[in-house]
Amino acid sequence: MLARPKSFSGLYGIQRNFLNLFYLISVVAVFWLIFYLLHEILNAGGSVIVPVSLAYLVLIVLGYSIIQVVSFIPANLAGAFDPIKNGIADGSIHSLPLMAEKLAGFMCSFFNFTFFDIQTALVHFKGNKPVHSTSEDWGDTDTSAIETYANSVNEASFYGKISTRSGSGFVYVIPLIFGEKRLGYIAVKTKQKLMKIFVWLLSEFENDFVDDQVVHVMANEAGSIV
Repeated sequence: MLARPKSFSGLYGIQRNFLNLFYLISVVAVFWLIFYLLHEILNAGGSVIVPVSLAYLVLIVLGYSIIQVVSFIPANLAGAFDPIKNGIADGSIHSLPLMAEKLAGFMCSFFNFTFFDIQTALVHFKGNKPVHSTSEDWGDTDTSAIETYANSVNEASFYGKISTRSGSGFVYVIPLIFGEKRLGYIAVKTKQKLMKIFVWLLSEFENDFVDDQVVHVMANEAGSIV
């Protein structure tokens, strides 16, 4: 295989380093201001300063984790999804059921973060049977109700909390739309309720990566080229 330049990877690494440095400087500056306010202005003792400092450290860790996830996904999603696009281009992914299988597996393997962990996924293209990443997780789920909901929304949306054989979780539905045509939907189950920014990322993933690839596979099945 031909070696490829890593220019974008290098730029991404530099960007992440600058982001980490900026975050560290901001954290130290805010901590100094908090300490100065408590100690010098309010004359607070250790019984106040210590718990406030610990609470601040917890917020720092949570904030850093979220920033790392949010900055990692956009820069790495294209490269991670590339094997699926290549498979569609070279014909090895030649049918909608096969694409649904690959896509369901991808949703679980890539979106595997502390605050954004997809446990299982279901992909349903119109005219085909639903495909599950793990069938035991969705076997008793009413997919017709999910499909009805998917047809009523235009972007990734919270469907509700459900219980499956693997336990309860929060379900989000991503309608697959190309132009004015509805192609189906993706449903994912997460352990915790997602922040709005992660739901937005799911919508962007569908719009920037998935919908046009579904159309390509549909065209291949029909014997035409898009």
